[in-house]
Amino acid sequence: MKKIVAIFGSPRADGNSDILLNHAIQGAVSDGVEVQKIVVRDLHIAPCNSCGGCFEKGVCVIRDDMQQLYSFFVEADGIIIASPIYFMGVSAQLKALIDRCQAFWARKYILHLPVREGARTANGFFIATAARSSGEELFTGAIKTMKAFFHVLDTKYVGDLLCCGLEEKGMVSTKRHLLEKAFDAGKQLLIW
Repeated sequence: MKKIVAIFGSPRADGNSDILLNHAIQGAVSDGVEVQKIVVRDLHIAPCNSCGGCFEKGVCVIRDDMQQLYSFFVEADGIIIASPIYFMGVSAQLKALIDRCQAFWARKYILHLPVREGARTANGFFIATAARSSGEELFTGAIKTMKAFFHVLDTKYVGDLLCCGLEEKGMVSTKRHLLEKAFDAGKQLLIW
């Protein structure tokens, strides 16, 4: 069975990015895909301390909840990440998770070891929400971060759903076209 990892990066439950991610999950499940949802705020993830420990074996030496996530990333056929935009970037919780994937970078570029078995790649999709009502530049920093993260995981950045003007919590529930786009993204992620 195909697998998707859905990473929810907001510190707030039931907000706009959560609603959109849940619709993407529904789309994937409707196509018979197994989905593992990771709620980052519920995990204990220490920041990368730049110790260089991962340069030895391509494995992070910090012992916390990240240890249970590493295998999900490399076994997934697809990864969907949802985050609100804070100061032109992803949430602090999500950024800590991304930074701890330095172990994959070390594995790939220092040790020249495969991140995934064989030449297999995955597909990645990014959902971002912002309160401000306009400006594509709102998402530029977050998109660069997501593309770099996906690249290290041998995951193709196949697209994104960038939603601005969502000031109120849950406001996206009234935006049918955005809910449908999220559902379709989940349904189509593995065929792009």
